[in-house]
Amino acid sequence: MTDQDKKITPKHTVQTRVVFLKLSDIDTVKEQFAADVFIESRWREKSLDHGKENDNMDFSKYWHPKLIVQNVISTSKDNVWKKLEFGKNGEAFIVEKRRIKGIFTENLELQDFPFDLQDLSIVLTSEHPVEELEIIEDDEHLSSIIVSCFVDEQEWELREFVESEIRKVSKEFTGSKNVVYPFLVFKTLAMRRAGFFVWNIILIMTIISSLSFATFAVNRNLPQNRLQLAFTLTLTGVTFRFVTNQQLPKISYLTRLDKYILYCMVFNYLVTAWHAIVTLISDDDTQADYDLYFFIGFAVFYALFHIFFYAISLKTRYFKVKEVHQKEKMYQEKAEKLFGESWKRRKNRVNRRERIAALPSTFSRF
Repeated sequence: MTDQDKKITPKHTVQTRVVFLKLSDIDTVKEQFAADVFIESRWREKSLDHGKENDNMDFSKYWHPKLIVQNVISTSKDNVWKKLEFGKNGEAFIVEKRRIKGIFTENLELQDFPFDLQDLSIVLTSEHPVEELEIIEDDEHLSSIIVSCFVDEQEWELREFVESEIRKVSKEFTGSKNVVYPFLVFKTLAMRRAGFFVWNIILIMTIISSLSFATFAVNRNLPQNRLQLAFTLTLTGVTFRFVTNQQLPKISYLTRLDKYILYCMVFNYLVTAWHAIVTLISDDDTQADYDLYFFIGFAVFYALFHIFFYAISLKTRYFKVKEVHQKEKMYQEKAEKLFGESWKRRKNRVNRRERIAALPSTFSRF
């Protein structure tokens, strides 16, 4: 194809929507999740305008967007079927419906773990470059999610909205040529329930680190006993740190939980170091005074850190949840704009209808 041919080639627009039929097995360590997804895409086919619907039509004769689900790594079901639909004025649309069930990758943002919120995405792209194709969200049909079919409710809270984001990705095939491809990302959101980590990790580490104050109850004339207790607490913290590592992928930054555990370990280290240093003070009265001052200082430092840690965690969570509520509000406004006042009544029936829409014309396709 010549450059002149490329210039006159009309650019196709594909409108797409996604329905999350089922979500499960959100794996933080492997950064993946399982999903059953229905994808509906439609595009204009002017050569079929004012025609008739034909279930036996050979769609291979017509242009195809060659859509790809970019972030799927394995599938147990992937069924595709097409049909011809017409608009109000006889405009012909080829509609491709796809039911895909499998494992999808997701780059998790874990800076706030375990108080984090995670996007769960379906990434659509095409073999056609952006010069030939654009993928946009369907402005006449609503993308949605069936929250009632969510499996991991004990660990996550799934939010009832779907948003889209248009991206472009450049791929270099030769040293002098970059090809840009369209991407359309459909995202829903899951909020982690932090209770398990608060009760089983943060609380336990708080108890372990607070026991460092008990070492001050040992007589200053027995530093070996103080140090023995302090070393035991420090090693317990190190062991616990290795256990928590199994809950996270190998990432290059510290999560909020990592920072808390490291603080507790550093605190135990400082207390241990003080018990070694205090023996260098020869005067008994001076030693007693300094030991009391450091005990009070450690207590104040310990309390202030915990206040700061929980305040920052709650503040960050609050603003993120507030942003989620804003997205949900925008999604509801979009739904009401599409369906009018009937949306409130329809909302109770959406889950059932979406499941029916995800079924092909015959069961033999599955």
